[in-house]
Amino acid sequence: SFSDWKAHKHQKEEKYNKVILHIVFWETEKDNESKILAKNSRVIPTVILSKFLTNSIHNIWQEIIDNPSKEFRLPCFEQNVNIPQIKKIDYLETIGLKRLNYRTSRIKQRLEELTDEGYEIKKKPVWEKILFEFICEALGFSKNKSQFLKMARLIPLNKITKENYGLEDLDAIIYGAAGLLYNLNNGDLYIDKIKSLKEKHFQNLGIESMDKAEWNFFRLRPQNFPTRRLAYASGVLAEIINNNLFKEIILSFEDDNAIKRISSLFLGIEISDYWKFHYNFGKSTPKINNSIGVERVKDIIINVIFPFALLYSVSFENTVLRNNIKNFYLTSKSSGRNEITRIMESQLRVKARTTAVQQGLIHLHNFSCVKGKCDECLIGSSVFVNEDKIDYLQIILY
Repeated sequence: SFSDWKAHKHQKEEKYNKVILHIVFWETEKDNESKILAKNSRVIPTVILSKFLTNSIHNIWQEIIDNPSKEFRLPCFEQNVNIPQIKKIDYLETIGLKRLNYRTSRIKQRLEELTDEGYEIKKKPVWEKILFEFICEALGFSKNKSQFLKMARLIPLNKITKENYGLEDLDAIIYGAAGLLYNLNNGDLYIDKIKSLKEKHFQNLGIESMDKAEWNFFRLRPQNFPTRRLAYASGVLAEIINNNLFKEIILSFEDDNAIKRISSLFLGIEISDYWKFHYNFGKSTPKINNSIGVERVKDIIINVIFPFALLYSVSFENTVLRNNIKNFYLTSKSSGRNEITRIMESQLRVKARTTAVQQGLIHLHNFSCVKGKCDECLIGSSVFVNEDKIDYLQIILY
């Protein structure tokens, strides 16, 4: 409602100074006496949608349930039942490999940027830096992805690897670069210590800080707060510089149980004791047993480790490693389903039992189905072979 702005304390956060219009559904009696203000005291105009409804929301929702629109379906939904299952699965595997190459090309672009900055492609530091950056990006989920990547790129990993840093040293560097130690006054021993370490290390390393207002906490579960995820990023950094995480990942692909071995590496990463009992600075919580979930580790393996290792194998012309990576990608069990994969499985009448097929569904959805490129899809072109015009999906599915 209108009053949620104050309930969520948006008027105290600088990031909301950029808001130009506040849109809410309901209005309460007290809202008539209120104004929406940004932190800089600017009045933000508000639109209340309920005033413009021609029917009650209950009746509108019931009508949607009773009369589902055909536009919720893929264009080929009615006809793709005639396409053999094996043909669909083979095609989705091919698209899944295309998605793997797509992600690999993005990492390759970053590799080229770093080599232009003076890093050497044949030496370990550039690979460790890329690994850290893209793992951090994956830790950001959807709301803090760019922030995590920005933070990771501020870390001079080539300098840090020369030092004998412990977890609290790395916490100071990570949280300092994230800008989250600015104006932090709590009196907590841990906070005081990492603030002191931050001043010492920043002077030696020449690190810049982000603005703490860049980070999103709103509508996140405490376990997924960026403060918690940054603690894990610090643990990842410790494993990279102290325990050869990069080397361990590459060697894992020589093992028949590569995925299990890599999962164990990430599930076993230690974080500072403070973050085992806190979700934010000064905000305690009962002990959290896992610093990261199994599904998040699977996502990191699929979206970061597979393309990263594939790029490494290609760069060093290691055919055996490249074949192993692709084989694991094609045969490993798929991760948990999301809205896209659930809908695509239902609409195409397939089951994504492997990583490659599941990733193929996502890639097909993002680059073909919702863009009306049925003619570029093997399934779509088979179904609509005799039709002049293809009506594509016109609304968001979820």
